[in-house]
Amino acid sequence: MSGLTDYIHLLERLDRSNLEQLRAVLSQDVLFSDPFNQVNGADAYLALLREMFERLDSVSFTVHDSQQQDTVAYLYWTFSGNSNVTGQLEFQGSSRLTFDTSGKIDRHQDFWDSADLYEKVPVLGALFRWLRRRVAFRER
Repeated sequence: MSGLTDYIHLLERLDRSNLEQLRAVLSQDVLFSDPFNQVNGADAYLALLREMFERLDSVSFTVHDSQQQDTVAYLYWTFSGNSNVTGQLEFQGSSRLTFDTSGKIDRHQDFWDSADLYEKVPVLGALFRWLRRRVAFRER
């Protein structure tokens, strides 16, 4: 299997008990970023994921599509989970991955609409839903 295939396989089966298996496909110096976080190093990335599993229940990633050319790959995925604050979460996103010379992931950058999360937060959610309706295209 390739590094990308291995990573997808791990992401889609990821839970609290197997987080450490990700080390096999990550560079020690991996840089991870998303709309809320930027962490450097495999230890920090795994700590971020560990915290996600502490805060959320029923976490899952489903990868719908992937493409790789040379040392750059893209994923299209759905994330779902459950929180005491927001209830059920589900949103789509994409990731840009880069691989080092040994085939390990040295950059994982997630892109997703954080408004999807804000809309689930009590009080803030009403404001974001109103704002989305206000700025959305309205055919005349």
